Amino acid sequence: MNLLRMKKTLAWVLFSALLLPILAACGGTAAPATTASTAASTAAAAPSVAAETSAAASEAAEPSMAASEEASAAASAAGGTGTTDTGTAEPGVLRLNVGSEPDTIDPQKASFVGEIQFIMMNYQPLMTFDQDMKPIPGAAESMEVSEDGLTYTFKLPADAQYSNGDPLTAQNFVYAFQRLADPETAGEYQTLLCGTIKGYSEYSAAACGGQTITETLELDLETLRNNLGVRAVDDQTLEIQLENPAPYFPSMMALWIGAPVREEDVAAGEDWWYDPETYIGNGPFQLVEWEHDARAVWEANPNWRLGPIKLERVEYNMINESQVAFQAYQSGELDIGGVAAEDLATVQADPQLSQQVIEVPGSCTFYLGFNNTKAPFDNKQVRQAFAQAIDREAWVRDVLQGQGSPTQTFIPPGFPGYEETDQWSYNPEAARQALADAGFANGQGLPEIKLTFSSSARNQVRYEWLASQFRENLGIDVVLDPVDPTAYTALTKDLATTPQMYILGWCADYPDPQNWLSTVFKTGGIGAGRIGYSNPEFDRLVDQADRTPPGPERDQLYSQAQNILIEDAPVVFFWNNPGRMLVKPYVKGVTEETVTPLDYIPGFFNLQNLEVAP
Repeated sequence: MNLLRMKKTLAWVLFSALLLPILAACGGTAAPATTASTAASTAAAAPSVAAETSAAASEAAEPSMAASEEASAAASAAGGTGTTDTGTAEPGVLRLNVGSEPDTIDPQKASFVGEIQFIMMNYQPLMTFDQDMKPIPGAAESMEVSEDGLTYTFKLPADAQYSNGDPLTAQNFVYAFQRLADPETAGEYQTLLCGTIKGYSEYSAAACGGQTITETLELDLETLRNNLGVRAVDDQTLEIQLENPAPYFPSMMALWIGAPVREEDVAAGEDWWYDPETYIGNGPFQLVEWEHDARAVWEANPNWRLGPIKLERVEYNMINESQVAFQAYQSGELDIGGVAAEDLATVQADPQLSQQVIEVPGSCTFYLGFNNTKAPFDNKQVRQAFAQAIDREAWVRDVLQGQGSPTQTFIPPGFPGYEETDQWSYNPEAARQALADAGFANGQGLPEIKLTFSSSARNQVRYEWLASQFRENLGIDVVLDPVDPTAYTALTKDLATTPQMYILGWCADYPDPQNWLSTVFKTGGIGAGRIGYSNPEFDRLVDQADRTPPGPERDQLYSQAQNILIEDAPVVFFWNNPGRMLVKPYVKGVTEETVTPLDYIPGFFNLQNLEVAP
């Protein structure tokens, strides 16, 4: 396994095992629970649980003793652990748990892992990734770049088709990028291409230029749309012109944002993606059944350009309690499952389950987010106080059961741009002093503070652990605010509804500092826009770095920007986490060597060799 793969996190594992929201890329959060003995000994001081914050739907935790007892009971009812039986497995059918219902699966609007894993089953962008995370042709059969790095030419196969047999042409991609840039689309990832594609920033003036949506809609949008640097030379040739050379641009073209949605499908209505009949794509699978909040069924797309594949069907189950999903794996109802901290001891003690674990070292960063526009988190010193009030080491040790590593910085170890710091290390005395300096000595004068999270049995306990940190170290009684998992995702997408305090995570879309710093925390960016964070000097540095060729100068610019981000503490960087996955012996092609951190389902970039043969 190469270094990059070893340093990145498989977002799917986090999503299925810990069931918390993770932004894009492989964006989220995740955390397991403490052991039964730890739970018993620390219950008075802090609930013995984990805060699952992975990137798609947060879930709470109960003491691991209870989880183990439930798992044991389930195994007993199934006639044993169920690890040697095929259960209800069928040849060619892969059964997974994806947690809760996605908020949207519109490619030009989505941003959470749980949304993207639907989209990338259904669509194939121009490019894709190989197992070393290098961009390679996807829907396009070739890509050429001009000598000045400003013009990209993609060639589509003459027989390119959608899953229903309709022709796929360059014009379909033109429509997709025009729709992405359209200010009325207002997608979560609309800012990603600001300053990259020629004419994009002018058309997406609200996202890229700081204009209000009212001001933007008063522009000559038709002319701006036509001036976007994306054009169909002919049915098989797509040309994209850039403002400046961008070495990361081919990787951007592998993302869901450029998925070729059909104009006639979008015309069906705002929720056109909600019905399999109007969710027609060119990806490896086609959606044939969607029992909302329960189950989605995919069948192999015979027209997929990169096929054929051995899988005939993939079934998504929507189980938002990780202990229930674990029991489903034990009883043979799932073929692949995540390993939450609460279930780790059970897995390690079982002679068969322990042999079905594969390790997926992590690279996602999870953080405690604040609404920077509302009191008290509009005060930097308050945010800095909270940053020093969390014992990250204890969180990883006791709550995550060692499945992760504490961090105070955004870009994970092993990634380009990683910065090590101890600026906001655990220091209750300094935390209380920062709070006093902010005018709230001993918490006096603070408004009520809510910690919002995706409701589940396990998450409740995990967030109680976190709330106890603020009570003990700052003298603040934080109010726990559990909400429906899908509603939680929706809340965090809009600054107008962003909670006071919550946990999200971010995993890389591609390995470049630009995808972490510029994409997420630049003014109006995917993360900054949600929390109301803006620092002009940070923006200036990342803008300059984005235009600078790879090398020491570019690295230094990103380093300076990241130091500003750490000082401002718009969020509290919390932990990076690896993952563990359970894979039934009859599932072939899902191994530590073939699973990548960008997989949308386990083994996604090895689909041609993925097989279920019970």
